[in-house]
Amino acid sequence: MDQIIENQKTEKEFIGLNYGIKVFEELDEALVSVWQDFYNKGANYNLSPEWCQLWFKYFGKKQKLHIITFWEDRELKLLAPFQIYRDRLSLIGTKPDLYDEFNILYQDSKYIDKLLEYVDQNKFEINFRHVNSETEIAKHLIKRFYAKGVKQISHVTETKPYIYGSFSTQKTVESDIKRCRKNTLKHYKEDYSFEYSVENKQDFIDEFIAFHTYRWNGGMFIKKANLINFFKDVLLNTNSAVLSRLYFSESNKNAAFGFGYLDSNNKYWYSITAYNHEYKKVSPGKVMLFEMINETFNKGMVHFDFGRGSEAYKNWFANRESILFNIATYKHRIMVVKIRNLVEKILKKIYG
Repeated sequence: MDQIIENQKTEKEFIGLNYGIKVFEELDEALVSVWQDFYNKGANYNLSPEWCQLWFKYFGKKQKLHIITFWEDRELKLLAPFQIYRDRLSLIGTKPDLYDEFNILYQDSKYIDKLLEYVDQNKFEINFRHVNSETEIAKHLIKRFYAKGVKQISHVTETKPYIYGSFSTQKTVESDIKRCRKNTLKHYKEDYSFEYSVENKQDFIDEFIAFHTYRWNGGMFIKKANLINFFKDVLLNTNSAVLSRLYFSESNKNAAFGFGYLDSNNKYWYSITAYNHEYKKVSPGKVMLFEMINETFNKGMVHFDFGRGSEAYKNWFANRESILFNIATYKHRIMVVKIRNLVEKILKKIYG
């Protein structure tokens, strides 16, 4: 009797299929549980259910959830956390783009074709942004669209620097960090101390935001509605968010903060550093970033990703870089022509 009850319970909790595509338009506990288990096998931070839930909570008003899953032998093989608006699919986290790299969750790259077949059969358009050209999803997209003659617009947007393997710097960088610390002792009579992951984030969030807002005269926290609340929620209520701080060893005054993500692939994603403008002459932001990188590798990780943006300071440390591109499809050729002409005009203005 107990065995029958247990079997009934298992059947009730199963939310998938024996084989095929199933789309979820709502987030319930059963889906989140299965999704979390799948994410834990290794994926980018922005593919976690907790991050996607928070982004959609603050920015998803115009979109509808369209989470595509593929099942085989009653096991989840692929999950694409998409949203949809007017038959156009995009990754949750798009507009505002608060993630660093497009991807989906899959057990084997062969299941990507199942997803693309579904998109094609339902005549959906796509708007995939910040696709890493080295990933399997990028290769499958390009091959399929070329073979099928799909009307699409794609263009390279930027490079994404990262450190892979081990952390070693040029002598000029190391000497510059030593100079910053020496100047700190000279001007303030105490050295910096570093905390990789603060225990009580609530105590530091407002100061971190204040540093960033002052440095950028408002910056993104002022320009984008709900952004402050989103970041606070992410810092306090997700397992992946890491808040680091650089402070003076004796007075305990905060000199800088660093925010990033540690994903289920054991990869660190750098997001934001912010420093106290009062101490700018001793470069706390630079020291902060150096310490973040150094401690990441000391903890046994082998990948420190600087996120989107090709700023020069990232290349002081990086030993590799990825190329990111956007790709969008359109049902009507006239729209493709219009957008292509617009892109060409923009590129001409930028590069002449």
